[in-house]
Amino acid sequence: MASFRNTKSNKNGLSHIVLPQYMLDSPLVLMPGIIYNVSFTRFKAAALLGRFRHNLESMTLVKSLLSEYDLDEANLSRLSEDAKAGVQLFCEREGKSAIAEGLDNVVLAIEPNESLIKFPEGSTKSPECSQIVTVCRVVGITDDLKNVKLTIQALCRAVKVPEEAKYASETIVSVLWNEKPSLNNNQWGSFKLLAGELFKLIELFLADYKEALAAQSKKLDLLTLNPLANSLYLQLAGSKEFSRAYLTLQKVLLTSKSSSSSKSLLKIMDLTAAIVPFPNYEKLRVLSIVNDTQRVQFLGELVKKMTAVFEAIKENNRFINHWFYDEASNLQKASMVANQLRSIRLVLDGLSVDSKDGKNRKSLVRRGEFNASSKKQPAGSSDRQGGGAGGDDEDEDDLNAISEFINKRLPEISGISEDSKRLLIKDFKRVKSSNPGNADFHVLRNYLEIVADMPWDKFVSRFKSNKDIDITEARAQLDKDHFGLDNVKTRLIQYLVVLKLLGANADREIQNSHAEEMRQKKKHAQELESRKFTRESANGESIIIPYSEEQKDATPDDQPNESTKDEQEAMQSKSDLKVSQDNKSPIIMLAGPPGVGKTSLAKSIATTLGRAFQRVSLGGVKDESEIRGHRRTYVGAMPGTIVQALRKARSMNPVILLDEIDKIIGGNSGASKFNGDPAAALLEVLDPEQNTQFVDHYLGFPIDLSQVIFICTANEPYNLSRPLLDRLEMIELGAYDYNEKLTIGNTYLLPRQVTRNGLPQKDLVYLDEEVMKRVILDYTREAGVRNFERKLGTICRFKAVEYSESLADPHKVYRPKVEEYDLAKYLGIPHPSLASEIIDSPTMASGYGVVNGLSYNTDGSGSVLIFESIGFDNGKGTSSLNMTGRLGEVLMESAKIGLTFIKGILRMKSLNIKDKDAAVKRLENLEIHMHVPAGAIQKDGPSAGITMALLFLSLVLQKPVPSNIAMTGELTLRGLVLPIGGLKEKIMGAHLTNHITKVIVPRHNRRDVIDEYVHKVNDLGLLNGLLDDDAKIDFENNAPEEYFYEKYGVRIVYAREFWDVIYHVWGKDILYQTKQARVHL
Repeated sequence: MASFRNTKSNKNGLSHIVLPQYMLDSPLVLMPGIIYNVSFTRFKAAALLGRFRHNLESMTLVKSLLSEYDLDEANLSRLSEDAKAGVQLFCEREGKSAIAEGLDNVVLAIEPNESLIKFPEGSTKSPECSQIVTVCRVVGITDDLKNVKLTIQALCRAVKVPEEAKYASETIVSVLWNEKPSLNNNQWGSFKLLAGELFKLIELFLADYKEALAAQSKKLDLLTLNPLANSLYLQLAGSKEFSRAYLTLQKVLLTSKSSSSSKSLLKIMDLTAAIVPFPNYEKLRVLSIVNDTQRVQFLGELVKKMTAVFEAIKENNRFINHWFYDEASNLQKASMVANQLRSIRLVLDGLSVDSKDGKNRKSLVRRGEFNASSKKQPAGSSDRQGGGAGGDDEDEDDLNAISEFINKRLPEISGISEDSKRLLIKDFKRVKSSNPGNADFHVLRNYLEIVADMPWDKFVSRFKSNKDIDITEARAQLDKDHFGLDNVKTRLIQYLVVLKLLGANADREIQNSHAEEMRQKKKHAQELESRKFTRESANGESIIIPYSEEQKDATPDDQPNESTKDEQEAMQSKSDLKVSQDNKSPIIMLAGPPGVGKTSLAKSIATTLGRAFQRVSLGGVKDESEIRGHRRTYVGAMPGTIVQALRKARSMNPVILLDEIDKIIGGNSGASKFNGDPAAALLEVLDPEQNTQFVDHYLGFPIDLSQVIFICTANEPYNLSRPLLDRLEMIELGAYDYNEKLTIGNTYLLPRQVTRNGLPQKDLVYLDEEVMKRVILDYTREAGVRNFERKLGTICRFKAVEYSESLADPHKVYRPKVEEYDLAKYLGIPHPSLASEIIDSPTMASGYGVVNGLSYNTDGSGSVLIFESIGFDNGKGTSSLNMTGRLGEVLMESAKIGLTFIKGILRMKSLNIKDKDAAVKRLENLEIHMHVPAGAIQKDGPSAGITMALLFLSLVLQKPVPSNIAMTGELTLRGLVLPIGGLKEKIMGAHLTNHITKVIVPRHNRRDVIDEYVHKVNDLGLLNGLLDDDAKIDFENNAPEEYFYEKYGVRIVYAREFWDVIYHVWGKDILYQTKQARVHL
């Protein structure tokens, strides 16, 4: 249990405990025993609740509210450990268990705002008023999108002690529980009589006032002209909640007995002080009186004063009614009414000036504006001045905005069906007719505000119209932002070209439609002219009566037939809308290892198109409602992330990035689907045939997502469920080779890091090609360029220090160029060279039993994987295989297949070796131990089949395999070599060793080599010829292989069967009986 240095428990409470402190920006005085609904601005509510973030992390509403503002550690006063312990002590003393999270632990000391509580002249404020606070608990949160209403339960009094708390947002108090109050029966009986008399007068007053409002007789009661009567009536009956509380207080007071506990009787007195319309300064005095007897005496005096007020109102009203109706002349009556009207006008003018000033002072700091305002506002300042009751003007403004949307914008929106419009109008009528105190009022108002805030029929683009799309400019923008990635750029350019063509076609169709419409109008005007009729009068005169619609449709002869500017804009809007209906945006998934530019590429696409960009992170999402939204019947319901992204983008055609879609919980993850399957919810969003009618549970009607460009990113795309993967147009982004990294480093990364690290000119840091290559090869091991950019940033920071020192000391000469010997000083010790891992001549194996394989790593890179083995005669007549190196099940199965295949070809005597029987006998008595180094790394996959088979053959024949050869391919029991994946990365890994000169790959993988070659030379016209040549058994065009050899120094050779592997390693002399072996096997 937490403890404090000076914490003590006394008979009536806790003394010297630390609690979070808060001050309202309204004159409200919170009396113990009452539950208050207090409206806060969203920012102030976030600042208050953010202090209890550790308790409220599981509440979606609070989490969403806090995410709207940049409340970081510097701007958010979290609870100190003393305050957390104080809250825990309070909960334990109250009888509640210590709960890890939730509203039960949101306890704070609310201090009355004395600056807003005005004492009348001649009245002095006691010092106790400045020391009293009310310990409260937040028991409910309601979000209406503009304000946040907190339901605050006032629990008990507390007195601030002279000792200052460590933090300004906290205070040290002594909590008063009133467990043993000193209240006797006489005091209670006397107070009950006084209160009963007051309640009778209040009942008579309310009845008289309501009768005056009804105005049933000609002789009107002038009670409604009394300002005091008006104010008292508003406090007593102006709010349903207040009138309900007043009736409850009456019942409790009348049914209570003197035999009740003194503690309950004191609670009733606090209820009386809170509900009876005493002035706030008197309530503050009642709150500050700690002694029970003194409090009862003071409250009794207040009740007497209030009784006298109602008696005076009754007597004064009787007097003014008698004078006005029985004694005053008409002139006196008119003068009195005129004076009343003049006074009312003066008061209203003062209110209008105050409201204008107040509106000018109001500011709600939203995300993006917070950074500017936070510089002016010290951290934690908002904690001492909180929210107050929201005004009715804001509610009226909200309803006016909704009304404008329903009456003006809704009929013109094409993205909402007629049935949906009818339901929206019905909901709006319910809002207008319901009381603001009704719970449904706020739910419907929030719903309509969100619907009105949606960017219906709004499409944003950097181009004036679709037909004006500049393909050259778009291509230049993509090339400026990213190097390479031609397949993604090609797909986007294709999309833009389609939009451009559709725009041109739509313009022609719209123009034809407009011409046809004008012809129809002209025809209609002629029909109207013919529909005029003549009625002859009796004297022969003709009276021409025009048809009533002529004034609307007839066009004057002098009016030009050219389209006005508004008509042209309307035609352009129709054209864009038609293009949107005819074309569906692509749904692309960028799959690849980390750091290859998937997210930045999505931003570049949005920039190229001039569209808004929204990022939705799907990693860890496990609730289907996050995608489709919550139904309105739930408390705190909100739309899903897709609809929220459209609201933030302020357009219906943004670029939405669904980041880390492969890490969504659901689909193939096998996770619990108690809250639905969010991966299944995405099926509707990402299906072009379905997302035109996407239904968010909160909105409740379909919206069109066909113009949204969805770009998904994934590291492991095959973790997705098969139906979801089928809906995505997957574009794989492979690892960069070091030549591409050189270009990216010089063109993009180094200039960016020079700018970010404060160097004034980009030529102040220079790395030549060799130094840049050493950074790539010796200090990074990755598929992308993320760590590469970090290393360049480290170099730039060192150069920034040297540059600053040279400015301070003229004797120091600054050298912009980074030499190769500087890298160790800047970046430390390089990674071990890959070339050192190649074992040329293992001592124990006498040069045989070691083969170089190729592997594809989890980070998207490739590397050389060494397979080594040792065999010895066990003399038992049986062979055995022992494998180590943390090998996976598939890899071990491949090893067994390879060993079985080698046994088969040796027993069939299919190889041209001197002593075939001795080789078979050696294999039958051979105990083999195969090991793959780097035992801490998990290894699996079938692509090492030919590598391990050749290793066993080398061990049996005692024939070494050249160490400059590496190989990859899956082997079957019949000796076929099957294709593998990750070929480009594996060849890059072999190249980076500076030792491998020949790579054996499956023959079926030549298509991958051709595809990579065509994209490298950027000539897709070569593809058909190369594929036709590849269809031959022995291809003739070896341009792709020559390209890789010239660029990487690695010769690529192919193997259809294991015999081809033997041929490429040891030559054809060992294969004289290959055909016979194929027949037997």
